[in-house]
Amino acid sequence: QLTIIFKSFQECVDQKVYQAEMDELPAAFVDGSKNGGDKHGANSLKITEKVSGQHIEIQAKYIGTTIVVRQVGRYLTFAVRMPEEVVNAVEDRDSQGLYLCLRGCPLNQQIDFQAIRSAQATEGRARRKGPSLPAPPEAFTYETATAKCREKLPVEDLYFQSCVFDLLTTGDVNFMLAAYYAFEDVKMLHSNKDKLHLYERTRVLTPGNVAPTGTHPTLWVALLCLCWLCLL
Repeated sequence: QLTIIFKSFQECVDQKVYQAEMDELPAAFVDGSKNGGDKHGANSLKITEKVSGQHIEIQAKYIGTTIVVRQVGRYLTFAVRMPEEVVNAVEDRDSQGLYLCLRGCPLNQQIDFQAIRSAQATEGRARRKGPSLPAPPEAFTYETATAKCREKLPVEDLYFQSCVFDLLTTGDVNFMLAAYYAFEDVKMLHSNKDKLHLYERTRVLTPGNVAPTGTHPTLWVALLCLCWLCLL
């Protein structure tokens, strides 16, 4: 389930709540409206359905924010683009609200991707030495996962690594599409087309697990909220 709350804002918009669940991606707020209500600036908040039941976009122009929500297979994904001052204002009021988006996964929740690869390689060697048993159809090796992810993500960046990780740990190809659409959303949302690919990972963040200096907050909001959602 995904819930988004837009609080009442001056004479612009009424408070609105958007809620989505698996197989139910409405093109309206919970009260049935598609804009910010009866106030003068109601149309500065609106919902647009891009693909019925699969893709909606919410524009909150009064705070310069765009939210993309998708259903990919059995999962909901989202991407957010908002101005730096809005991000900081939210963080000031609630330091936990955007923790994942701005600082990445807490250290105690990180998973060593290299250890996963090593364990898979060991398992593969043991299987070759033992009786020949057919692997379940949903099982991926590192090689088959990388090959599958390259079908949609030819650049080996954060999205590609997210795709490989998810295929190895779940065997669900819908995660390949989730990573692909994550990148497609960022291409649409990011203002600097030269910085679409990310190669940093949360386990190499600076001391205190804070996003590296110089990384634009909008970029981290748009990318990490969506990509690391797949990994948790």
